[in-house]
Amino acid sequence: MLKLFNKNPDRRNFTINLAEGALFMAGAAVVAPHTVLPALLTRLGGNNMVVGALIVITWVGLYLPQIFAARYAQRQQWKKKWAIRWGLFQRINVLLIMCVLFIFGADHQSVTITLILLLFTVHQILMGIATPFWFDMFAKLTEPHLRGRLAGIRTAIAGIGALFGSLLLSKLLIQFDFPFGYAIAFSITFILQLISILLQFGLVEETPSHTIATETLSEYFASLKSVLKNNREFRNFLYASIPLTLAVMPAGFFTVYGLHHFAADDSVVGTFTLMMVVGQGTGALINGFVADHFGNKVALISGASAMFFASLLGTLSGSIEIFYGVFLFMGMNLGSELMIRHNIAMEYAPVERRSTYIALMNMILSPFYVSGLLGGWISEVFGYNWLFGLAMGCSFIGILLMILIVNEPRIKVKAV
Repeated sequence: MLKLFNKNPDRRNFTINLAEGALFMAGAAVVAPHTVLPALLTRLGGNNMVVGALIVITWVGLYLPQIFAARYAQRQQWKKKWAIRWGLFQRINVLLIMCVLFIFGADHQSVTITLILLLFTVHQILMGIATPFWFDMFAKLTEPHLRGRLAGIRTAIAGIGALFGSLLLSKLLIQFDFPFGYAIAFSITFILQLISILLQFGLVEETPSHTIATETLSEYFASLKSVLKNNREFRNFLYASIPLTLAVMPAGFFTVYGLHHFAADDSVVGTFTLMMVVGQGTGALINGFVADHFGNKVALISGASAMFFASLLGTLSGSIEIFYGVFLFMGMNLGSELMIRHNIAMEYAPVERRSTYIALMNMILSPFYVSGLLGGWISEVFGYNWLFGLAMGCSFIGILLMILIVNEPRIKVKAV
């Protein structure tokens, strides 16, 4: 069996991508930026503007560097070494955040908050640099008809791991003084994600990637402008994605609202995370199947609808037990929408420009994630229900645009 595994690079790559992705996502769930980090910063004395800044860092830090990294990635014949190198640098910051919590803890709250935000910013920037290399490698090593299935199975397995991680997180936050339970959670994340990057060394990149000639910076940005001007299908997809991006505005505030509104202790953060990862696994399996059989457009509409119901349930919940459903729906969105959106961008693009299309999409959408700060202001001044209601409206508009103006790229593609 092992000999057959080694002789079949496609099977080997599928299995390794499955395992390393599941480990990475399971580790990420233990310190999820939508549940655990907002709770940690709130306990350290951070207000809603701090949580809003966290949301901005989560997305802008991840997306904005990609447009510059993609310029370099599209000129590289071999993607694996770069994905591993930048991924390793990124993971070191998880270890450093753990050290900050152990060294400064709750005794120096402002210092701890500042260092966590700085290190998390570096973490997201490094992940943003690694992403074009990783996605290009993923697309290169995985056939289009298997991408949705692989993403779905991988997220579902990660959900099982995160399920146990969430239960462990609840125990850690109860049994250890603040913030040492959180510090141990970061150590668990570091170990799981370190193993995931080591597994990537086993991937087989047999053939060089298609590359494009070296461009000056001005030529590169001119080519990006040309894509937006000439690829109408891709442009319409971006228009529809903008309100769906704004709809994620309350993601980091659900945890803060639940802790304050229901007067809950930190142990409930583990339950929030548990429900979120169950939603991630469920959403990934369902929408991965939908993407493979009915197209990525239908799957994206399904994932976006889950965010609508998360915000709706946030406004209607009268008890914390019902409020758990918010994280179930949010997880269904987070577990599928981003991966599906990236798959669509890749399918609109010619092979040699896949990383550029992904980076261009993320660069255009990243400013709209600054709405996290707006969400912090709205929740402080007008209350959380206004924030949740605004997000519902954005979800509705985005879904409507996705139905009306976006075509499935597998049916009709006009790539530039």
